[in-house]
Amino acid sequence: MESKKIITTCVLVLNKILFDAVLELEDAEEDFDEDVELVVVNKVKNQLSPRQREIPRCKNYFEHVIPQYLPEEFQSHFRISREAFELLCNQLIPLLQKNYHTGRPLKQLDKQILATIWILATPDSYRSIGTQFNMGKSTLSDAFVRVIKGLNQLASRVIKWPVVANRQQIINHFKGFGELNNVIGAIDGTYIPIKAPQQNPDAYITRKCFCALTLQAIAEPSLKFVDAFVGYPGSVSDCRVFRNSPIYSDICENRAGFFEHGEYIIGDKSYPILEWCIPPYIQHRPLTAVQTYFNTVHATTRQVIERAFALLFGRFRRLKFLDMNRQDLIPATVLAACVLHNLCLNHDDLLIERYIQEGNEFVQENGDIPDVDVEIFHEVRDEGRTFRNNIAENLYARARRH
Repeated sequence: MESKKIITTCVLVLNKILFDAVLELEDAEEDFDEDVELVVVNKVKNQLSPRQREIPRCKNYFEHVIPQYLPEEFQSHFRISREAFELLCNQLIPLLQKNYHTGRPLKQLDKQILATIWILATPDSYRSIGTQFNMGKSTLSDAFVRVIKGLNQLASRVIKWPVVANRQQIINHFKGFGELNNVIGAIDGTYIPIKAPQQNPDAYITRKCFCALTLQAIAEPSLKFVDAFVGYPGSVSDCRVFRNSPIYSDICENRAGFFEHGEYIIGDKSYPILEWCIPPYIQHRPLTAVQTYFNTVHATTRQVIERAFALLFGRFRRLKFLDMNRQDLIPATVLAACVLHNLCLNHDDLLIERYIQEGNEFVQENGDIPDVDVEIFHEVRDEGRTFRNNIAENLYARARRH
């Protein structure tokens, strides 16, 4: 009888501890996985040993320290300007609130957004970032997923093809690099290194012998992306990714909606020769003076996409190796970084050249997909070749006149 009383008392105490833990987590907007275990364990220990201390975290970093940062200090820490962050919150918070359906209001969404930006901007662990922002590891993880999905919803608004009214300005900017006329974008692919997936890991091994996904993007001279497509394994060639990308099928269905008056994009020699996509000449035999000059100008102009990738990796250093267990979330994370990349470029950014310098070495060594000579798209290759020859000859003639 005495034993039953002891057991009943213990059960009542544990129930009280669990109930208090759940209330505490709800107040802190925690999630019920490893954090509930930590809270329960700590409360049990406190019952047995009142001297047991709580898990130490920075209590007021977001609330009191960050607001005191000067603009330069804010950007130095988070690699995004304060103005860009505030405007991002204005666009993203309504989406996050709309997507949340559990009945409990979301708290401090701006804090969750900034913590997610910190994750993308640094290689720090979730535990250390959670300590900085006074968030449990699982809470931070869920906030990250929530914000990444919200940023993906913004993608179509932020990463978009230039409208007709802006194309002439883009053409003039591209022309300033080397007199190549009517260019409205530069396309290329880059590797996003990841850890080996559990399923079909060989498919993700690149020519440089590490596992990766491929990010294909088209950039304008401002270094903004006007298109981004990610998800194909690293073993897939640039030309195949291009052929299977939404932008390729969209242009094939409605070319007039993307190009007019002889406009086109440029890419490296992995890309097909089309009337709207122009790669350099491949040196199967000695090139003519016209072809050599065209390749030189083409390479100078195409540096736009290389600088855009360098800026992306330099600003969001997490992309240099995405150590993520959820394979399905990796493409969304990369696209979210591309969205933030464009949003950052909408505002004054004094550190762009520093980020480009930091990212350039990585792109050259690991992120840049090697050029591969390809023979594809035979049905349109003659038309594309004729179009490229006309461009090259006119370019060389203008250079000779000057």
